[in-house]
Amino acid sequence: MPAPHNGERRYEVHLSGAIAEELRRLQRQASQTEGSRAIASAFRQIVARLERDPNTFGEPLYRLPGLRMQVRTCIVRPLVVDFAVCEDHPLVFLKGVALLSGRGT
Repeated sequence: MPAPHNGERRYEVHLSGAIAEELRRLQRQASQTEGSRAIASAFRQIVARLERDPNTFGEPLYRLPGLRMQVRTCIVRPLVVDFAVCEDHPLVFLKGVALLSGRGT
């Protein structure tokens, strides 16, 4: 886990190979270089927020009581990301990524 900065708790952000491949596919699919850059920039912003405050980022969707996780969704144009935040440990798991326009997954 990354070291805390200025005493703040940092969360580990995990994504599967399938999610990483979907991000690469979305970038390849972007019609312009600016579109590809926007996707990369949005993803970096999302990960930065998830490392700092995933419990207040985006909107809650539902809770997985057996796993003690809350599933949330967030938007940083042009990306929509669904993620789960562990209630017992500083862990975040990405569940899905899509373009805001609805293209993609």
